[in-house]
Amino acid sequence: MNTGQSLLSIGALFLLSLTVLRVNNTILFTDTVMQDSKFGVLATSLATSLIEKASNKAFDANTDGSPVSNLSELTAVGGLGPGTGEIPPELCNDFDDFNGYTATVSNLPSAVFNVSCEVCYVNPTNPNGIAGSPTWHKKMTVTVTSENMGNQFQRDTLRLSTIYSYWTFR
Repeated sequence: MNTGQSLLSIGALFLLSLTVLRVNNTILFTDTVMQDSKFGVLATSLATSLIEKASNKAFDANTDGSPVSNLSELTAVGGLGPGTGEIPPELCNDFDDFNGYTATVSNLPSAVFNVSCEVCYVNPTNPNGIAGSPTWHKKMTVTVTSENMGNQFQRDTLRLSTIYSYWTFR
């Protein structure tokens, strides 16, 4: 084999090495994206499930058995949260019992998730703010975090919100 053939062989091996490295890098990046997507779907599912569970409850403890027609009959702002014996969520009877709820979900095979929930009154004119007195609208914000979401430098947090309004039809 002469010098030209040797240089050509070395060049071909170099190009093959670069191609193999590029393919491996692409495979690893695709795997990371798939893992992030999987954890994002799981976190969204956990938050949605909690919102659905709360939305199936009465608007307020005072509206559980009979309708109310005056805002003063609703739970005070400082009283939002579970009553005695209303934890876990299966024992809650109204939407705001989920205020302050926290849980660690560790029964999933792929990751551990931390779930927290906050419920507050909101005004329809400013749904992103917190009302200082009872209104006909309550906002629930569910936050889900996990060490597996995001990368080692910046963790992702998923926040889902819903507004639950009280309606009576006469």
